[in-house]
Amino acid sequence: MNRTSEIENLINIAFKTMLDNTRDMVFVKDVNSVYVAASMPFVKMVGKEWAEEIIGHTDLEIFEDKDLAKRYLADDKKLFNGGRDLVDYIEPITDDHGQARYGSTSKFILRNSRGEILGILGITKDITRDYIARQHYQRELKYLFELPADTYAVSYIDIDGWRIISQRRQSIDGREMKACYTIEDLCNAALEAIVDKDCEAAKFYSNFAPDILWNIYSGGKMNLSFKYQLRLSDDSIRWVHSEVRFLTEIDSGHLCAMLSAKDIDAEKKQEQKIYAAATMDRMTMLLNRETTMESIEDILEKEHDRTHVLYMIDIDNFKMLNDTLGHQAGDEFLIALSAELKKVFRESDVVGRIGGDEFFALMRTVNGMHKMVEKAKELLITIQDVCKMYPNIPLSGSIGISIYPENGKSLEELYAQADAALYQAKRKGKNQFVFAPL
Repeated sequence: MNRTSEIENLINIAFKTMLDNTRDMVFVKDVNSVYVAASMPFVKMVGKEWAEEIIGHTDLEIFEDKDLAKRYLADDKKLFNGGRDLVDYIEPITDDHGQARYGSTSKFILRNSRGEILGILGITKDITRDYIARQHYQRELKYLFELPADTYAVSYIDIDGWRIISQRRQSIDGREMKACYTIEDLCNAALEAIVDKDCEAAKFYSNFAPDILWNIYSGGKMNLSFKYQLRLSDDSIRWVHSEVRFLTEIDSGHLCAMLSAKDIDAEKKQEQKIYAAATMDRMTMLLNRETTMESIEDILEKEHDRTHVLYMIDIDNFKMLNDTLGHQAGDEFLIALSAELKKVFRESDVVGRIGGDEFFALMRTVNGMHKMVEKAKELLITIQDVCKMYPNIPLSGSIGISIYPENGKSLEELYAQADAALYQAKRKGKNQFVFAPL
């Protein structure tokens, strides 16, 4: 064997070894686009088990997707007619599960020593992850540079570099958010403007730090969202929907985040209006009977290891008010009383109208009998103050009180005990409160 033959033999062995071991999808076609060699990753990509199932066949014979096969053959024809290699172009590929992937493909024309075309060498690298990441990145950048009409601001933050790369802001109906040039300024401005300091958005900005953000991202979350009320430049309070979307910066590889704030005030208020219609007593704007009962039952179930107090309130001589001054006066009294009852109890407590001139109030998590008594006294004084609106009618309030779990472990039992205590308060002369016996 001469030296030339030895080198050719070595090249053939090297090429076969490369085909057997490469992770890339490699193939060789002859001038008629018939496969003469293929690597195992390529074989798997077309849904076959062995290279022998491909060799000797064309794309139309081995691909189930005929449109894709025709596209590959058209590329071959273009390559042969143009006489120039195609390098690093993106094309869709499929794996053995039929799922779409993307490859970076290069096709090189193979010629003999006389320059005649013999076929094609193709090499495809799977770039699905990078391709999808780049598309995601480009979509996010488009959002940044084409700020939607309902969005106050978008900030693009480099988490690894801990800096604001870019920020877009705009005024909506004369309202806007504060401009920030550092991440610290952005967090401080957000915390200052958020109305409810205990909401999830406030907690998020209170803990806004690289390691926290990395932990969120590493945990598999690509985005977060918050709905909350924000005080804007004109001192108005609006509902906003903020989104935090993580992405990888293509060139640096840094973890980045896109923060946006969208105005949803009209949408949120309509949602609240619908919710109120379903859960609130339309006249007094307290919880209606059904919602009151459901809310109390839910608390008793979830907080069964705590002490809660049920106050059952009934207005003495209310019928006399309606008969003397009319139902409009009666309605005005109930509206005024309801507004004051809400002030007596905490936002976390339950206050509802259960019918006519009867009300329920559940005071959650109470420690000590003295607090229960103090609240009963405060409640009685509040009722008396509202009754003074009609000095010529002997209005007052009677209150029956039961304690969970001493007087019952269900709402039905607490209701019965509070109702019995209310009856005793009326029998004793009204305008007072009575606890159910322990």
